[in-house]
Amino acid sequence: MSQAFLEVVPPPDATSDASVQRPRYHLRLRTTLVLPFVVQLTVAVGLVGGLSLWNSRASVNDIASQLRREVANRVRDEVKQYLEEPYFIHNLNAQFFKNNPTLIQDSEALQRHFLSQSRLFNDLGTLAFANREGEFIGANGLENYAVASTRATGSALRRFAITDGDQLGRVLRERPNYDARSRDWYRLAVARQSFAWSEIQPSAIGQRLDVSAVLPIYGGDRDFLGVLLCDLPLAGISQFLQGLQVGKTGQAFIIDRDGLMVAGSTSEPPLIAGKGDEEPRRLAAIQSQTPQLRAAMATLSDRFGQPIRVRESVQMDVQVEGDRHYMEVLPVQDGRGIDWLIIVMVPEADFMDRIQAGLRQTLILCAIALVLSIISGIFTSRWISRAIGNLTQASEAIAGGNLAQRVPPMGYLVINEVDKLSQSFNSMAAQLEQSFSSLEVQKDSFARFFPPEYLNFLGREDILNIELGDHVSKDMAVFFSDIRSFTTMMEQMTPQESFDFVNVYLQRVAPEIRHYRGTIVKFLGDGIMAVFPEAVDGAIAAALAQFERIRELNQERAIAGQTTIRVGMGIHAGHVMVGMVGEYNRMQGDALSDTINLTARLEGLTKFYGASLLISGALLERLQHPDRYQLRFLDRVIVKGRSEAIAIYEVLDAEVEPARSLKQQTAVEFETGYRAFARGDLGLARRHFQAVMTRNPGDVAARFYLERIDRLLVTGLPPGWDGTWTFAEK
Repeated sequence: MSQAFLEVVPPPDATSDASVQRPRYHLRLRTTLVLPFVVQLTVAVGLVGGLSLWNSRASVNDIASQLRREVANRVRDEVKQYLEEPYFIHNLNAQFFKNNPTLIQDSEALQRHFLSQSRLFNDLGTLAFANREGEFIGANGLENYAVASTRATGSALRRFAITDGDQLGRVLRERPNYDARSRDWYRLAVARQSFAWSEIQPSAIGQRLDVSAVLPIYGGDRDFLGVLLCDLPLAGISQFLQGLQVGKTGQAFIIDRDGLMVAGSTSEPPLIAGKGDEEPRRLAAIQSQTPQLRAAMATLSDRFGQPIRVRESVQMDVQVEGDRHYMEVLPVQDGRGIDWLIIVMVPEADFMDRIQAGLRQTLILCAIALVLSIISGIFTSRWISRAIGNLTQASEAIAGGNLAQRVPPMGYLVINEVDKLSQSFNSMAAQLEQSFSSLEVQKDSFARFFPPEYLNFLGREDILNIELGDHVSKDMAVFFSDIRSFTTMMEQMTPQESFDFVNVYLQRVAPEIRHYRGTIVKFLGDGIMAVFPEAVDGAIAAALAQFERIRELNQERAIAGQTTIRVGMGIHAGHVMVGMVGEYNRMQGDALSDTINLTARLEGLTKFYGASLLISGALLERLQHPDRYQLRFLDRVIVKGRSEAIAIYEVLDAEVEPARSLKQQTAVEFETGYRAFARGDLGLARRHFQAVMTRNPGDVAARFYLERIDRLLVTGLPPGWDGTWTFAEK
């Protein structure tokens, strides 16, 4: 290095010290400024270019991850709903047989019952009952036939055509010496002694796959009476997958743990037709004509073995004929024997075309920025060559916590800029010393306006570390509450009475939210918005605890001759961002996301359904112990400002007696009415909801459905009716 940049200074007295002293190297300020500046710019621009590449890839991975997770969850929800229908029918029939025990002994009445039921559930296969003597009676609305094997048929299994009057017509097929007790599904039900699913098998005509739901029926003293059977065609799941949009060219499949096909979004059938007298058999995914499915199956087998031991959602990258595909594997289980795997495949090419073009432009701009920054840095560093000594030391001392540090006067030769900077620095140090003393006093006062929960929530040690934009983004439960007819109550109070009432109410209920590890985001007058970032069960527990406090408050108000209050609460779960919003001189904690808006709408729906506490289907799925609560399914709705439907449930634990008991007693009647309403059978739905109103005249939800039905009987059902109700008001 030249003498202009580096000077070697020998030790003061090298001969007087027995030890060898190393020389010290003194760098000129210009060199000190130029060299690090150029290095920093080079590293910074290199990092920007590298991060641009990394972020582009990360963005694609994130988008692909969200898409395949969303599709997989949607498929899982659809499959669970599809599997729920046989369970509902079996429970309905079990209750019906319990109320009508003689029906089991009456073959003709039993035949009429299944014929009628097959008309209502004509998307299912055979609905039937086999008694303990091996007799078998049922009907198939999907293929329009009835089936019977009784003493009257000589134990032969006969398949009958059904006439227009729902009468048994000619015999279509007959199998001699049929005994239902010898069938695998019958033995499975007897062995399990509860609801169960059979193995997936080709249908009787060998054109589709079916899975059978069975339920043993018992009389008094656990006296075994027989087995209910419901064949569920899996073609319905394939139809749903084929209509599903997965990116541009993605595919979705469902397989079992052994790698055999259940359903898929392609036109390839999930079974292989037999040759000659050979029985049809299920298609192994590894033998599929679809390359994506073969590659997925090979990857899963290598990683998880056979059977495929995937216990939770897994995301992987798979090479399909040289192209990268994003894959999500999600188990779907109904808790009653179904254990399948959902596979979602999305090609990387669906996302990367435009991103790669943008990435090339970014790299070119980074290179240009690097060159220009180095040139600018060299000229700027040459211009800055003023000595800064005492000021640097004083700055370091203050940074170390010595606020009493001051910069001494420079002497006779003064650099105006440095001298002015020193004077400003001394003034600033004095003000800082005074300000820090004042801040220590104010710190405790701020805690009342800025709850300590926010520090823990945002991972900050002190309020001074909180900055605008600090936030936490994660899945959590969101809670909204509001006092009914609050405006009317305020009209009868003075402003002071209004404030006193609101504070008394909030002091009763707000501690319950913190008790169950919730964070109050803000008070909305008489309302509360809170989040539960840990377990969503805490949100329901906090809500029920608040209702206990409200009942205590109402007892006190009744004794004092004051009007009691009613409160509506809504809880939903989803992705939420909680943090600091506003501007630098005024900020506050808040929560932002579509989940927040939907929860507010959910709380507003309590007025329409006469419910105290509503939760969404998304929250119900996340509950660790849903069996602890008494829930009643209310509706599938599209709230104002939304385009997607959500399921809503009423938490009956929040109701007071006798309303709670009446709603529990009419729950089956209510749900049956909704099923008919969703299918468009308005007459049947009206009868069920009217029956609910007869037993519970105060059921606002049932009355709400009757009003809907009256309106639809006038206007007619809209196209594509599935029972979802759209709210135009909040």
